[in-house]
Amino acid sequence: PLQLAKRAAVSGARRGTAEPDVPARPPGRDSETLLSYLGVPCVQAPAEAEATCAALVKSGHAWCAATEDMDALPFGAGRLLRHLAVKNSHLEEISLPVVLQKLGMTQEQFVDLCILLGCDYCDKIRGLGPKKALKLLRRHGSIEQVLRNTSREKHPVPGSWCLEETRRLFLQPEVTDPGRVVLEWKEPDEEGLVRFLAHEKCMKESRIRGRMKKWRDTCLKLSEPQCSASRKKGRPRKAQQTVTGFFPVQKRPNKASTPQPARKKQKCQELPEMAPGI
Repeated sequence: PLQLAKRAAVSGARRGTAEPDVPARPPGRDSETLLSYLGVPCVQAPAEAEATCAALVKSGHAWCAATEDMDALPFGAGRLLRHLAVKNSHLEEISLPVVLQKLGMTQEQFVDLCILLGCDYCDKIRGLGPKKALKLLRRHGSIEQVLRNTSREKHPVPGSWCLEETRRLFLQPEVTDPGRVVLEWKEPDEEGLVRFLAHEKCMKESRIRGRMKKWRDTCLKLSEPQCSASRKKGRPRKAQQTVTGFFPVQKRPNKASTPQPARKKQKCQELPEMAPGI
């Protein structure tokens, strides 16, 4: 209790601001509560979150899956973004169709490659690195054929190696039905954020208000049209010139109303005789 009180004092929370009537919330629900106050849609995954994200990408509900977990690719996410939450770092975009094309593999063979190299659900086969595993899968086509054509002494299989279950987890995962998912963005609830973060989580209220003000200012700047360089210097902004301004259209005169003068035949003038030797 003493450490919690000291932590609350350092964070700037006032004594007595915590609401005693607030019911205890499970730790796993805090992220959902925070996202709801921010207006961000949230989907509860029944099993692996990357599997549901991959299903949303494949169904067109999402453009990509942003995660550091590479399991999103064997789950079938067509596009993966990494380093999204890392400061001073470049985003890394990985396209699954491009990866499969470069490797010359199908999705099923790519899943077998991930299983051979080791994943969260089973250990790897000792002695098989990325180059050798890729070479064997390209030659034999599946893990079963690789095991039949390799030595168990050099490449022993782990004792609790659940190949079929792991393969089923990647190819047929348990996911939230994308047809029932509605992704609707809403305006953030600032007062709800203050109640949740300041009163329940002992964060500094001024910090929350400052971040919300910064967010509103950023949205305002993005909504305003960009001013031209001439407007920034104080000169009035000119209207955009149309194509007819560059190429004015001139009306042709009516042939019936405007008679054209008759052309006279030019007589050939006789040239004087040239002097000899010229």
